[in-house]
Amino acid sequence: MYSVAKLIKELPDNYEEKCAIQRFRGIKSTADLMMLMLIHLMNGTSLVEMSVIARAAKLGELSDVAFMNRLSQSKSWFESICQMLVAREMENYSQPQWLDSKAVVAVDATNIVEKGRSGRAYRLHYMLDVFKMASIQCKITEQAVGETLVNFEIQPNMLVIADRMYSNVRGMEHCINNGADFLLRMRKNSFKTCDDNGAVINVLSKLKEAKEGEYLDFKAFAINKAGVTLPVRICAMRKTPEQIEKTMKHLKNQERKGTVSPEAKMFNEYIVLVTSLPDIVTVEQIMSVYRLRWQVEIYFKRMKSILDFGDMPKRKTENSLSWLNGKMMVALLIESIIAKSFSPN
Repeated sequence: MYSVAKLIKELPDNYEEKCAIQRFRGIKSTADLMMLMLIHLMNGTSLVEMSVIARAAKLGELSDVAFMNRLSQSKSWFESICQMLVAREMENYSQPQWLDSKAVVAVDATNIVEKGRSGRAYRLHYMLDVFKMASIQCKITEQAVGETLVNFEIQPNMLVIADRMYSNVRGMEHCINNGADFLLRMRKNSFKTCDDNGAVINVLSKLKEAKEGEYLDFKAFAINKAGVTLPVRICAMRKTPEQIEKTMKHLKNQERKGTVSPEAKMFNEYIVLVTSLPDIVTVEQIMSVYRLRWQVEIYFKRMKSILDFGDMPKRKTENSLSWLNGKMMVALLIESIIAKSFSPN
């Protein structure tokens, strides 16, 4: 685990200027406040423990409630630092010009198991701004609540990127009804597809037309069991032999939990996306922007690896969002340290 001192060295030079908290009440300086925040975010210390640590380290005199209030007020501060870190460490990760009018977001979900005797299980649904690397929405539900785009407040001009679990007509309709576009990975049985005349389209048969390195792009209508029909665009490409081999190994592991049909295996030899993006956006651009999801997945995994969900503030959304953005800041600071350790300079 990286020390708080190392993380502080990675903070942008002007990080203190971005703090919008007007009155610290018991904390001497912005630097001391950041020190306390990093101790809490890194070590999963309780709010009561933070009050004791602040006093013992002579960083301030504040109650557990007061510390929680400072954390809640730090959301925009953490976001600003995340944006500066992304700009500094990811110069080649700039938003393409054709996406300038859109807020590109990725959604994901993960299970939470509380510490202690209860062991209660929940699910955290969260939305991340791809280019700002900031959590902008989160929702905690019972574990029985599935992964769906309906869990999120979709805003106009968003481009929502998500994996197979979110590929259903209800979620896509939720995006369209709120003035947003979607770009989702398809599963074999995500939904029924038909052409203009209502004839069923066998997507797997269509995929066989695409050779390695070639793109497939066609219009269809997605239909769910309730009869809701939505016009969509399906884009696909065949994976490389190396990618297919890796996929088959993964599916073989999945077969221990249940049978994977030959059709499903064949479907997984392709990258199949469903989107509402217009024809003016090329298949190459669509595939390229979906790769952002894969890059973001790395951050999701790293963030999850350092998150201690059992100690996450659960009662108020603003507290959870601030905590999540603080964790993202920590993940980016660690990324900065890792990058320097591999730098030839």
